Amino acid sequence: RHHAPPARPPQPSPGPGTPPPPPRPAWNTNRNLVVTHPLLALLESCASFPRFLQLHALLTVSGLAAGRFPASRLLAFCALSTPPRVDHAAAILARAPAPGPNAYMLATMMRAFLRARLPRRALALFRRVVRQALPADARTLVFALKAAAAAEHGPSSAGGEGVHCVALKWGFVGRSVLVGNALVHFYADHGSLARARRVFDEMSERDVVSWTTMVDGYARRGLADDAWRVFCRMVVAGGQQPNEVTLVAALSAIGQMGLLALGRRVHRYVAEGGLGGSISLANALIDMFRKFGCKSSAREVFDGMAVKDVYSWTTMVNVYAKCGHLESAAQLFEDMPRRNAVSWSCMIAAYSQANQPEEAVRLFKKMIEENVEPINATLVSVLPACAQLGCLDLGRWIYDNYIVSGKVVLTVNLGNAFIDMYAKCGDLDAASRLFAEMGERNVVSWNSMVMAHAVHGQSEQVLHLFEQLKGTGIVPDEITFLGLLSACSHSGLVSEGRRYFKEMKMGYQIEPKAEHYACMIDLLGKSGLLEEALEVAKGMPMEAGEAGWGALLNACRVHGNVEIGECAADKLVKLDPSDSGIYVLMCQIYASKSKWDQVKMLRMLMRDRGVKKNPGCSSIEVDGKCHEFLAADVLHVHSEDIYAALKNIYIHLKLEGYVPLT
Repeated sequence: RHHAPPARPPQPSPGPGTPPPPPRPAWNTNRNLVVTHPLLALLESCASFPRFLQLHALLTVSGLAAGRFPASRLLAFCALSTPPRVDHAAAILARAPAPGPNAYMLATMMRAFLRARLPRRALALFRRVVRQALPADARTLVFALKAAAAAEHGPSSAGGEGVHCVALKWGFVGRSVLVGNALVHFYADHGSLARARRVFDEMSERDVVSWTTMVDGYARRGLADDAWRVFCRMVVAGGQQPNEVTLVAALSAIGQMGLLALGRRVHRYVAEGGLGGSISLANALIDMFRKFGCKSSAREVFDGMAVKDVYSWTTMVNVYAKCGHLESAAQLFEDMPRRNAVSWSCMIAAYSQANQPEEAVRLFKKMIEENVEPINATLVSVLPACAQLGCLDLGRWIYDNYIVSGKVVLTVNLGNAFIDMYAKCGDLDAASRLFAEMGERNVVSWNSMVMAHAVHGQSEQVLHLFEQLKGTGIVPDEITFLGLLSACSHSGLVSEGRRYFKEMKMGYQIEPKAEHYACMIDLLGKSGLLEEALEVAKGMPMEAGEAGWGALLNACRVHGNVEIGECAADKLVKLDPSDSGIYVLMCQIYASKSKWDQVKMLRMLMRDRGVKKNPGCSSIEVDGKCHEFLAADVLHVHSEDIYAALKNIYIHLKLEGYVPLT
């Protein structure tokens, strides 16, 4: 027989000053009984959505689904499953037992919307919570901030500011570490570091996440000094031990500040603190040593890693490439157990920047053969190599196969690389067409077009582009004026060149460099103003260099000025005695004045000094393959056919009455 439960002892009545005990929520009374129910136990271990639907039906039939705790577990399953079952979760939330959904259920539903990449629906639910004064906790505000960040495009932080106002009204700001961290992260991520710092300073309690978010926010925005100060304050006054994420941000700041000694101190701290097993921290150390060019230290960290990911290998390849050890970089690249598009891009960029365009193009073609899809950085790296080699067909193929097809998004930097490639390969129409189609342009875009027209002697287009540039509000830089002065030099526009040279200094406060002075010397020299050009070369605030004196010497050859030519040649010989071009130009100047003794003397001087004239070199692309030729070259496989065709051309020229100028 069932026995009656023992009677509860009488409870003392509360005194007049004793507050009544808080009421215990009715939905939680039988929570322990519900948790131990077999159906709830099966729900906790459920691994598939069809099985979940069966359990949901059984819980509904048994009446357990009407309880607050089972309903919240059903909702959590839908929200956290992969993919999230948003519609089913919303249906469960709509049938939440009286008096409605609690804070946990509402926050879980917002999380489901975020996981399903529906931030606007999460924000709509948050607004409903605010309007109807539904239950909310710190998690509600955290998910609302994440939704605001995901829903906004660009640097705007209006949505997050609204959530911040609600957090202030509800009394979470300054009290909840969770909400404070979320606000600091939101503002730091949107570049509002002053607001992030204000929220951070107002927090009554901070944890390691609070400090790390602030350090990382400063480091990401290039404010390395501020990042390091916060890090030091964290360790000294904050009483917090940095974790691996904090140290990664600190290493980034150290790399920006260029303080290798601090980097080595952090390295010792990591080694002595037993944090060396962290892959991300080891990668950050390798990257920091890369910035300082410390190849051996980076290799020491790399070799000490028990586990390496593809980023570790790629960063180490980058270290060797930056230090100029391309053979070591290539060997390490070949030894990589797994490569991704970033790895390939890194190696292609290394060859391209080291003036080895053939290797860059070869590696790009190998990447395509191995079915690795190029990324934006890959194309930005290989296009300059195409420009150097004159591989216009390959450049066009890249544009058609990846940009026209939509496989790669045409960013501003990539568009600039295409314009530069088209221009250097001689296809100005394609360069101009792409420039006109670009929705966004920066000063590099304009410079690319200015230099393209300048190199091809199209001075009118250059001057027109410059006037257009001034109308856009983009401020021209030193490269812009280099293109302008070069165009003026090509076309002999002396007055325009003088005006732009003056405007560069007076209007834009850009101090001319040696290259700008060389353009002015070339402009004046070609126009016959050799004395003025010589005065410019002598009056430069820096050494004229090979470009300046070389331009003057060439102008002397054109106008047959022996005296100034000898002055320029003396300067050039002191800079580079082995440059055969100096002797050749002076020989031509002497020959134009019939000074054959000086010509003979120069030739003997070249022979005595072991100076040899560098052979002329030209290249042509045929069916996607570049062919390179030197003067008097007989090494090409079709040399006999080429010389036969050349001889035939000479015969036809002679029949037409052509007499070469010798």
